[in-house]
Amino acid sequence: MTRRIAFLIGLLIEVIAIFTLFIPSEILLANGTLITLKTVPVDPRDIFRGDYVALDYEVGQGLTDITDTKPVYVVLEKKDDTYERVSYSSNKPILQPGQVCLIGRPQYQRVEFPDISQYFVSEGTGHELEQARNGHRLLIDARVNSNCRAVIQGLRIGPEVPLPAIQPFENMPVPPPIEQPKPVPVK
Repeated sequence: MTRRIAFLIGLLIEVIAIFTLFIPSEILLANGTLITLKTVPVDPRDIFRGDYVALDYEVGQGLTDITDTKPVYVVLEKKDDTYERVSYSSNKPILQPGQVCLIGRPQYQRVEFPDISQYFVSEGTGHELEQARNGHRLLIDARVNSNCRAVIQGLRIGPEVPLPAIQPFENMPVPPPIEQPKPVPVK
């Protein structure tokens, strides 16, 4: 009887360990503040993980004065339909009403948010979502808690973003014509 009880206790511990991996994310999905973020292109390649979309965000781009490797807190505020960066620092901020924050790590003049950096999708749909992301149309709905942790709730495709008009080159010097080599007679 003791072997059976030991087996059941071991099985119960394994089940509890597995569920504790998912419970924090489920609590965050149920209770976190809903935000929408704009994405920027990233080129993912991983043959072992299945279809997924690698995600990077506008709110984490262009932070040139980050020099250390401490976590970075990015404060966001709603502007129109999405959340945009208001400020950032290496210290946990005191948030004003209507603000949320994300915690990330510095990466080459930008901040990467590991909690929401990739999203696994149904097989065969990753390419379409990558094209939308590359066209700056992919929007992420995420839930954020008071500890600046986030979990992706879903993806959606936003409106088309107009491309900037390309200005023609003016007063550009014309290169000289390329001379063709002259054939050399064979003796």
